[in-house]
Amino acid sequence: MAGDRPRPIYSALCEDPSQQEAIDAFVVALAGRVDDLQDCEARCELPRLARLAEELLVESSRVGFETLSRCAASVCASAREGKPDDARKGLIELTEVSHRVRLGHRGAV
Repeated sequence: MAGDRPRPIYSALCEDPSQQEAIDAFVVALAGRVDDLQDCEARCELPRLARLAEELLVESSRVGFETLSRCAASVCASAREGKPDDARKGLIELTEVSHRVRLGHRGAV
């Protein structure tokens, strides 16, 4: 059913032509970044997971994806606090949100 489809997420800055290149580059690289986060989580590399999540938090906020930024903040905090189960749960949500971000971008799907 169409109602079951995830809804695309668009950048809050998508109407600003000066931000288009940065948004495009961010979204196109997003799948690889999520893969890196998932690899860290799978290997229980919590310090690296925290660092990568923090980088994603900053960058996603800079290009107007606050929902993704909040997810990255949750993963970062859980990893820093040494809570791998919480980090995993946060990463699942981050992965779903990143998929929705990519759905909203013309060149990333």
